[in-house]
Amino acid sequence: MMDNRTPPAAGAAYALLRMARASEWWAFKFAPILATAYATAAFAQVPLWPLLPRLLLLLLALTVGATYVSVLNDWTDRADDHAAGKPNRLAGQSPRVVAAMLAGCAAAGLWAGIYFWQVSPMSAGLYLGAWVAYSLYSLPPVRLKVRGGWGLLADMAGAHLFPQLLTAALVSQWAGAAALGWWLAAVGAWAVGCGLRNILWHQLGDAANDARAGVGTFVVRHGEPAGRRLAVAALVLEAVGLGLLLYLGRQPLAYLALVLYGSITYLRARVWQQPVVIAQSRAGQHLLLNDYYEVYYPLALLLGQAWHHPADAGVLALHIGLFGLHSWHRLRLWGAALAVLGGKMQRLLHAD
Repeated sequence: MMDNRTPPAAGAAYALLRMARASEWWAFKFAPILATAYATAAFAQVPLWPLLPRLLLLLLALTVGATYVSVLNDWTDRADDHAAGKPNRLAGQSPRVVAAMLAGCAAAGLWAGIYFWQVSPMSAGLYLGAWVAYSLYSLPPVRLKVRGGWGLLADMAGAHLFPQLLTAALVSQWAGAAALGWWLAAVGAWAVGCGLRNILWHQLGDAANDARAGVGTFVVRHGEPAGRRLAVAALVLEAVGLGLLLYLGRQPLAYLALVLYGSITYLRARVWQQPVVIAQSRAGQHLLLNDYYEVYYPLALLLGQAWHHPADAGVLALHIGLFGLHSWHRLRLWGAALAVLGGKMQRLLHAD
């Protein structure tokens, strides 16, 4: 909590971050997006270090879009959240402040879109697509959020498909690589499956509140069993896309990271009683594969890049600076895992 000694600039920055809900999407959304940038560079066999200024520009452009989405979604959800008895960060906020934030985001987004147009019309279209998808998701009278399956598609496209395809397309174009048809197809399939599963997880966890507020999400309209079945189908598509990405990328450390993730996930489920879920919401849950995308996959790709292109160790250091705390919270589980394995080894030795 801030006190009276907090500088005005720091207080304004804190308020902005709170309104933007940055803690809810920074590492969860952007680490997997940057992983696609790293994977695309590895697939094209180019170093990342020369692309770093442009990657930072992409990250800034995506941050502007994510801030716009968070503010717009909270602002248009005020009545529904009140009906459901849920808190809303913007419930008491001045409309002028909200309008200024949205206008500022739109101006910055327009600037980024003009730059992407200069790179290629496809890149500009993908960036614009994310803004359009989320605007239609939240804004009345369209408000796809309350229109069942259309809401799923809009959220998936805005949060996953368009940003992931934009990243892959930009990195390949910046690197001067040839058209990456199969690579873009793999990124798209993985993003669609992952995006659908994540929004279904959110809707399944919030089904009671949505029903109480009369919000016609897919899960409210068709029921939780239908949501779980669709999540399984999405996981199949996601696994196909991920498998194709790993096959085309040919990065041994990415496979090793998947084995390590699978091992710690097994321990979480069997030893620490943290259930692994595909989408359904359960207490103490662990959403399948998300930690791999957010922590293990990007770090493995960067280590591989640094092996082939030593200067890319600088990109690895920057990634740790941006997402290190989030990664540490996940990786420190290995300390407990090693303690469990050490205890089993001691019991086996004493038994002998």
